[in-house]
Amino acid sequence: MIGPGMIGLFSSPYIAIALLCIGGFAHQALSGSLITLSSNIFDRNEAATANGLTGMAAWTVSTLFALVSSTLTNTLDFSPRLATLGVFDLLDVLIIWTVLQNCTANDPLSLLPG
Repeated sequence: MIGPGMIGLFSSPYIAIALLCIGGFAHQALSGSLITLSSNIFDRNEAATANGLTGMAAWTVSTLFALVSSTLTNTLDFSPRLATLGVFDLLDVLIIWTVLQNCTANDPLSLLPG
C-alpha cells in the first residue's frame, strides 16, 4: 500500500492508476503470504483457529479504519487517507518482523514472551 500512499504526490491519472495497480498486486501477494504463514507456524489442528482469529481481527480493524478514514475524507482529501495506508503498511511489516524473527516452523510457543 505504499504505492497508493504516494498518489497524492502526482497529478497524472495514469500514474495514480499505475500506483493503485501496484498496491493491489502487493496487497494480494501479502495476503496470500500471511494466510499460508499460519500453516507454517501452527500445528494442523490449530492452523484453522489461528487463521480465523487473524481474519476476525483484520476485519474488525479494517472496519474501524474505514469508519474513521471515511469521516476524515469528508472533511479532508483522499491524500491523507492513502498516505495513512502507506504508513500502516510499514508498521505492519515492522510488527510482523519483530514477532516472527525468532519463530521456527511448527513452534507456536516461541511467540510467547518469556
